Amino acid sequence: MERKYSKELLNKLVERQETIMIKGVEVLVKNLPDSDEKGAMDPRLYKDMKNQLLIMKYMPKFLMKMDMSVKGVAKLRKMFNGIKSIPIVKKKIEIEHRNVKGEDGNQIPIRIYKSETMRKNAQVLYFIHGGGFFGGSPDVVEEFVKLIVENTDILAVSVDYRLAPENPYPAGHKDCYTTLKWIYNNVENLGGDKNNIFVAGDSAGGNLTQYCTTRDMEDKLGMVKGQLLLYPTVNMAGIEDEYFKWSIDDFEMAPKHRSGIKMMLDVFSSLVGLGEILGTTEIDNDYLSPYKRNPKGLPPTFITVGEHDFLKIESLAYAAKLANAGVETKTVLYKGFGHAYADNVGVYPQSEDCAIEIGKFILEISK
Repeated sequence: MERKYSKELLNKLVERQETIMIKGVEVLVKNLPDSDEKGAMDPRLYKDMKNQLLIMKYMPKFLMKMDMSVKGVAKLRKMFNGIKSIPIVKKKIEIEHRNVKGEDGNQIPIRIYKSETMRKNAQVLYFIHGGGFFGGSPDVVEEFVKLIVENTDILAVSVDYRLAPENPYPAGHKDCYTTLKWIYNNVENLGGDKNNIFVAGDSAGGNLTQYCTTRDMEDKLGMVKGQLLLYPTVNMAGIEDEYFKWSIDDFEMAPKHRSGIKMMLDVFSSLVGLGEILGTTEIDNDYLSPYKRNPKGLPPTFITVGEHDFLKIESLAYAAKLANAGVETKTVLYKGFGHAYADNVGVYPQSEDCAIEIGKFILEISK
């Protein structure tokens, strides 16, 4: 299928990007490719969401909160698991389905992605999907993973970890770390380089990614070459410090889009307290809120977030914390966007640009 945008917009994203200082560290800002309006939503995103935002405008506030009951979770899963990406990958990508034996004796489904022109002794991308720990699937991010593989000819693996609330914390976290160890021990047989494994994840998958990296450091195994956190949830406890304090005033919103952006931020805020669905009261531990840890010694880290994402302040604060602790950090901020742009390959140029930036980071760090 063809992209819903012209490649010219993809080029304009690069032409119009700029590096600025935020919280004392460099951030690569991807300005809107075809608008100079400050705080505006991307016009393509706004067009797609216009009707939804209009409906939300007249909804009672209590209906806009995320329902975490059994029925509510089922409805949210249906929404979170919807496939939004368009297949734009032209190269043949072989996808192999396997199972990894979990720590609890469970079977963990994984997918292995190889392009027809895969590099010899290829770098490895291990991708962990998001979905609030209770939703999402490898299907949602499959086109994103395939696009990175097409662009770089590296090897990729994705994981279908156990979801809450049926599988309380730390079941999903353990599945992701077990899979990382399996990759490290088996990837050479797949044509990959065990010394160049990059762990990546979006949203809750970013938390699971950081968990894998943290456990790798604690166990002194040296499996992770670098990590990539896409709009990650890393401060579930809302710990405030010199870098982080959430405020609506930190969001630049164009007047014509202000009400819609504020509604989206309000809806997302109801998902912040995920301890209940994870089945734990310890959201301030070092794994669910890795923000509280001393980040010194972490591997090179890539962080990306949207300008209007509820997690923007948290993500930028974490990037600053890492950079100031001496961690090699690259941060990319997409203007005019909120959450989950990895789910929209072929729909928005920013989604494709993000895949390109991730591939560049992996190839640069693995040199």
